[in-house]
Amino acid sequence: MNNDRSPIAAGNAWTRFWFTPTPITGMTALRIASGLLFLVWLLSFVGHQNELFSLNGWFDESAYRQVRGQERDNERAIRENKAPQPSLGPALPLWSALFPVGKSETAFQVFYWGSVVVLVLFTLGIGTRITSVLTWVIVVSLVTNPAISYEGDYLLGLLAFYLMIGHLLTGIWNGNGHLLGYIFGPCDQMAFARPKDPPRLSYSANFMMRLIQIHFTILIMISALHKLQVSDWWSGVALWYPLHPPFQVTADSLRAEAASAQVTLFWVSLATYGVLAWQLAFPLFAWRQGTVWRTILLGGAAVGWIGSIFVYKLPLFGPVYCIAALSFLSAEEWAGIAKWMQGKIGGAALKVRPASPTPAVATAGKK
Repeated sequence: MNNDRSPIAAGNAWTRFWFTPTPITGMTALRIASGLLFLVWLLSFVGHQNELFSLNGWFDESAYRQVRGQERDNERAIRENKAPQPSLGPALPLWSALFPVGKSETAFQVFYWGSVVVLVLFTLGIGTRITSVLTWVIVVSLVTNPAISYEGDYLLGLLAFYLMIGHLLTGIWNGNGHLLGYIFGPCDQMAFARPKDPPRLSYSANFMMRLIQIHFTILIMISALHKLQVSDWWSGVALWYPLHPPFQVTADSLRAEAASAQVTLFWVSLATYGVLAWQLAFPLFAWRQGTVWRTILLGGAAVGWIGSIFVYKLPLFGPVYCIAALSFLSAEEWAGIAKWMQGKIGGAALKVRPASPTPAVATAGKK
């Protein structure tokens, strides 16, 4: 007798969850979205890249040596059961692609603009088996720089790491019959490549999406559980504080809001509890298909994008949340999106292309 609740059935479901081959449509869409995010993030430093990233910048080589020396002293003090010294700065990375560049300004500029070129190639899907690895090295090397370290930056490394895994493994057993295909990756991963019919299935594409899903779910749940340890979230006023920064709020501005204090606190409380509800219930609806569940998933991520910008002034959280939320879409949903986009692009092309004259008009013209 077949029993869907048997251990064998549960094992089969677990295997299907991780190792079902899926089209590469979703992985390609996530790569393009993530690549554009990496580019926007990196290009936002143009004009000040030397001051922010190089060993001649604000956090120069001497600062690295000083903080590294203090880290060693603190580790020794902890081993000897002594109190460590207050930290001089954030924890330094063990390695970075910037370290070999040294203090040469020319070498640094080559590294920076070469990184931009690599990110463009990765976004376009050119040589993904190589550019995906280089993209991860670039992102990790730059986000760990103390001069620009900011909340949410490390989420870029999360996306880059899992995209690297997916593109390293995709097509490794099928290089399109050419040596270059095995080295650089399949050509059908390019952003403007004609999709195959039927689409090529990939085990690693599904595996990569599952890794992002699980990691993102853990992050959401940890964030929710952390909020539950703060009384301001229980009382519903947690969002009031970032909306009223201490160095910007004055006595006059507070008096001006006094008349509408009840209405303001109502909406602040509603938004606070809405954030908590979305995060706590995330595992319950993230994998469920259907218009309602997808609206909650993607709509919540979009609202979080807007809120993270206007409330917390954190521009990276929102895009990463939206990209990670897109990873939960199934192969059928990605196929529907691809078909819809092809219809829109095809319709736009037909509108631009001049219409050929009908046979009756052509005959009339000859007469």
